[in-house]
Amino acid sequence: MREYDSRVRPVMNHSKPTTVSFSMSLYQILSINEKQQNIDLNVWAIQKWNDDFLGWNPYLYGMINTTILPFDAIWLPDTYLYTMIFSIVVLIITFRNSFRFFPYDQQACKLTISSWTSSKSDINYEPEYESVNMDNFLPNEEWVVVSFNIKRVEEKFVCCPEPWVLLEAVLVVRRKPLYYIVNLVIPTSVITLVVVTSLLLLPVLRGEMF
Repeated sequence: MREYDSRVRPVMNHSKPTTVSFSMSLYQILSINEKQQNIDLNVWAIQKWNDDFLGWNPYLYGMINTTILPFDAIWLPDTYLYTMIFSIVVLIITFRNSFRFFPYDQQACKLTISSWTSSKSDINYEPEYESVNMDNFLPNEEWVVVSFNIKRVEEKFVCCPEPWVLLEAVLVVRRKPLYYIVNLVIPTSVITLVVVTSLLLLPVLRGEMF
């Protein structure tokens, strides 16, 4: 590790890109702020790549096959979530919502994941799985996850001749309507029915005829 430079992409041949395998697990939908159009997610992201400069002969080191290093001791892909406001473990992501079919609405939130500085010639992202892992997901009281899929796309920007590899993860959630039916739809319908009935009966009560 003495000659290892964590600032340099760890490949023997720099004409070949580093392939980064990306996967993600969704643990919880913390909140969906429809007014501000953002969603808070608790997720775990895993990246895998081959480092040409990290290796040893296990026979020379007591058959040790694995080790743990500080994150700042090795090269890391500068992977960013383009639609993210802030990140530690919780992601706050902006999205566009629609209330046309409220409270039976369904919302889609797209997460765009890629390198901030490296095009396809340097980093090539590949989704390890087509969908986000939901094995340990804690159900949300208000929303149901319909799907959460990841796909790879390439996009060219004005700044650079080479295309950028993007991973687009689309989270689709559907609102649970029971709460709104009981607390909003039914009371509103009853009030409307009472008002309309009162207007129709008012002339009769006054002894008037239509």
